[in-house]
Amino acid sequence: MVRFVVMAAGLATRMGKDKLALPWKNGTVLGYVIGTVLEVMKVHKDLYPQSGIEIHVIARKPVETYLSEEGVREFFKYGGVWNHSPRPRPLAETINMGLHDLNAEMHSVAFLPGDQVGVRVQDLSACLEEVLKYQPDFLVPMAGNTPGSPVFFHKRYIPELLALQGEQGGRMVLNRYPERWSKYTVEESLFLDVDTPEQYDALFNS
Repeated sequence: MVRFVVMAAGLATRMGKDKLALPWKNGTVLGYVIGTVLEVMKVHKDLYPQSGIEIHVIARKPVETYLSEEGVREFFKYGGVWNHSPRPRPLAETINMGLHDLNAEMHSVAFLPGDQVGVRVQDLSACLEEVLKYQPDFLVPMAGNTPGSPVFFHKRYIPELLALQGEQGGRMVLNRYPERWSKYTVEESLFLDVDTPEQYDALFNS
């Protein structure tokens, strides 16, 4: 089993508003990221019905803020878990929340930023397939020599993830073991995210 943790409870204030609720495609920024994960889950449910894929979202606002009525139904239909966390949380706390109630059969966890609008079904599905086949220590998407998200962590590293503090993220654990990375080549555009108003405007109008 694999769990996707979509992280949307951060401390970032550079946008001056909730960037995750900004329009994107046919919904919102966060809605697009969640919808992409759900599409991947559908594909793998058909191909590998026993694989068991979960999605957990940690967000500061209710699900209805980011998803349409149909999107909400779809999210819960596929067993989605919405962790409503109104106050902003440091990265380590968000990671900790995403690791609650792990099934004993869960072998890997992937962390995906809620504003990573570059994520695509094809790439995410291919990464997931590698993880389901080989259960690597770490599956790391790579654009050239640049690693990006989502990184898949094997369950043996969960104690180290739970020990993170403050704004420490999964990279701290990942970088302890560079020799254990399984690398998956992707286009750099996969890593596109929304950090500033200028970046959002440029991406939205491209």
